Amino acid sequence: MSRSRPGRFSVPRPVVPLVATFVWGVLIFPGLLGAALSPMFFDAPGSESNPAAWTNALIVISFPVLCGASIAASWLTWSWLKRRGRARVTSAAVVVACVPLLPIAYFGAAMIAETAGVLTSGQPMGLHSTIIRH
Repeated sequence: MSRSRPGRFSVPRPVVPLVATFVWGVLIFPGLLGAALSPMFFDAPGSESNPAAWTNALIVISFPVLCGASIAASWLTWSWLKRRGRARVTSAAVVVACVPLLPIAYFGAAMIAETAGVLTSGQPMGLHSTIIRH
C-alpha cells in the first residue's frame, strides 16, 4: 500500500468506479431481461392508453440504460478528478454512481404503496376478490 508524502501528488484510487462497475455490471443482466419483458405491460386490451403501464415500462427499460450510463459516468468522473488532482472521493462521484438506484427506489415505493392499498382495502392478500367464490 502506497502512502502519499506531504507535498507530493497522490493519484486517486478508482474505488467508486470499480464498485459501480461491479455492482451495476452484474445487475445489468437481470435489468436487460426485465427490459425485454416490458412489452408485457401492454398485453391487456386498452393498456396502450394507460399512463401507468407506460410509466412502469419506461422505468423498467431505464434501469439497464442507467446501469451502463452510471458505469461510464463513474469512470469519466474519476478521470476528471484525477486530471484536476483531487485525491478524495467527492459527492459528485457517489451521486453519479448511484443514479441506477432511482428505478429501484420507485419500484420499492410502488410495492409499499400497493401493499398498503391491499391491506386497507379488506381484500385477501394474494387473490383478487372476483376469483374467490363466497
